[in-house]
Order: sequence, then C-alpha cells, then structure tokens
Amino acid sequence: MAKRRLSVVELYAGTARSAEPFYQKPNRYNISLLIDVEPYAAKTYLTNRPEAPYVLGNLARMSPARIKELAGGRVDILLGCPPCQGFSEVGCRDPKDPRNFHLTRFAKFVEALKPMATAIENVPLAADMKQFEAFTRMLTRLRYRWRAGIVNSALHGSSQCRQRLVVVGFRGDLDIAPDVGAPTHGARGKYFSYRFSKMMKVEDDPIGMLGDTPAAQRVSKFVNFHEIKPGLRTIPTVELALKGLPRIRTLKAEELSHIPWEHTRRVLRRMGAVKEGQRWRGGEDHFSQSYGRLHRRGLARTITTYFANPGSGRYWHPTSNRSITLREAARLQGFPDTFRFIKPIGRNAAKLVGNALDSRVAELIFQTIDTIIG
Repeated sequence: MAKRRLSVVELYAGTARSAEPFYQKPNRYNISLLIDVEPYAAKTYLTNRPEAPYVLGNLARMSPARIKELAGGRVDILLGCPPCQGFSEVGCRDPKDPRNFHLTRFAKFVEALKPMATAIENVPLAADMKQFEAFTRMLTRLRYRWRAGIVNSALHGSSQCRQRLVVVGFRGDLDIAPDVGAPTHGARGKYFSYRFSKMMKVEDDPIGMLGDTPAAQRVSKFVNFHEIKPGLRTIPTVELALKGLPRIRTLKAEELSHIPWEHTRRVLRRMGAVKEGQRWRGGEDHFSQSYGRLHRRGLARTITTYFANPGSGRYWHPTSNRSITLREAARLQGFPDTFRFIKPIGRNAAKLVGNALDSRVAELIFQTIDTIIG
C-alpha cells in the first residue's frame, strides 16, 4: 500500500527555505501552507513559485484551527523560523522583546495541531531564554521525542559560518528520537583565518575559523549537542560560492540582482585601503568583524540583514571596493541563481536574504525528518 502524501506547513515562512527541500519528494510531501506577515516576502516567493499556497497572515492572531483549515485539514510536518531579533547577539537581546512571544506561539501551534514532526531554527542565544525552556518542556509533556543543538552551516557544506539553534521533534507514537546528522565538512583543506591572517586547518583553530561565538558556547549547557568537530569533506570557500557571476553593471548582472550598493566616498576610501582578509581598525567601538574584507580562500561570516553596511560585519568583497551584492549574499546563503528578487532591490530584499535559513541547514533538517517518516 502506497504511503499517503504528508502535509508540510511552514510558519514565519519568509522565502520558505525550511520547506524548500521537501519539494525534492513531491510524491511523498505536499507543501500545503506557507504563512508570513510580510507582503514583500509573499510577493517575492510567489514570483518564483506562483502555484505556492502562500498566505499573508499575522500568526499572533491566527488560530490553530484556521491554520489546519488553510492546510487542507491536516498538518503532518510543522516548520518555522520564529523572529530572532529579540534573541540575537547583534539585536537588542531583550528578554521582554515582544517578538520573543512568537517562540511561545509556535509551541501553541504544535500543542494544538500535534504534527508527526516539527522543527524550528533560531539564533543560539534563544536557548538561554525562558521561551525556549517553555517550548521544550511542552514538547516533553506532549510526549514528543526531541533533540536541540547548535549547528554550524559550514560544517554541512555551506561557504558561510552560520551558527543556529535547531530543534527537531517527533510525536511520541512514532516511538523514535531524531538523529540530527553529524558534520560532513571541514577536516580537509586549509582556509584563511581572519584571526591569524594565514591559511589554517579548521581543527587548528575551530573557534576562530568557524566563528563559534561566546554566546553559542555559553548556551551549550541548554542543548543536546554543539557542533564544532569537523566532518571529512572540504568546505567550499567564498571564491567558489561567488564564482561565475556576470560582470557588475551588465544586463545579466541586473537580471540576477547582482547590483552594487551605494557607499559614501569616506567608506570607499576607508575600505579601499583594506587588504584582502583584513579589516579597518580605525575605530574603537566596533566588534571584531566590523569593516572586514572577505578572503577568497576563507569562509564568510553570518549574513545578516545589514550586509550592505560594512560597519555591520565582514561583508566587503574580497577584491572589489564594495560590499557584497544581494546576489552574492544570496549565494552564500545557498539560494540558487534561479531565485529572483523583485525590484526595487533595497532594504526589503536584504532583509529577506539575511533572515533566510541557510540551505545546508534546511537540508539537514529535511534529512533528519525524511529519514524517519519519508
């Protein structure tokens, strides 16, 4: 007897990166509902997948019953990336930030809908918040078998060192616990170290090479695992991720949203003097990656919504005197070039890319779920 198709729902969808891998098995999974409150996110996604069941909705007010109805009467797999700004190291880190409520809200949806499998992604610091404790306590009370950990996208084949808290749980009647895959990349090859300004192996400086933040180290006690030991394969470098893009200011570049941002003359003079892999050190009030230039043979740091601003991180192109473009940032996040962004290309588009789930982490979550119920 053939298995029935499972209904996949992604809340706080944005560009729906969590759901994307489930399209690989159309005979097994049906993307039945995507929900987000941002019109630009919905319009962009529907430009790429016009047939998608994307709904604009405020999840703070939408009931579980309404979600079930919109999904066709059943939710088998519930995914979500609740807003992280209130938890983030580069955000306000305010336990009372109203956006933190959405992690608790996601827990309510799990409790009411009782999906076979559920998964969320957030910044590592979320694990140190009462909302996370309430979420995992609820999973246990409902007899879900779950695992939570800090994963690093570079250790799974991304050119970006992006640490994220991932939680995957299976309903108790499945009688099996999730086995989140071990790192697959990192042990082979040498990469440029931004800390020591030389080529190094990951195991020689795993904290510096992988961008393992103090916050991620601090919250390790609240999770089941914290990835730092590399796998066997070679991590693709920044050079490989950006390879083959058309020349800036050509028609093909415009079509790909490979368009330079506007910078002041002061910033251009400042960053123009910075060598590959180095950073401007003229300010005392900046964190360690501010005004940093990437290295072609290195790895990218976390792409945030502010990657157009060199003062927000290591976002300056390895050889050109400009910040990385929207398409370059999208590539580092794992977006295919076939994914198009609607014009005008500005703050909203950068926000979509910075808030997206790295494709390698999305694939890791998919494989964890698909191995059990696929």
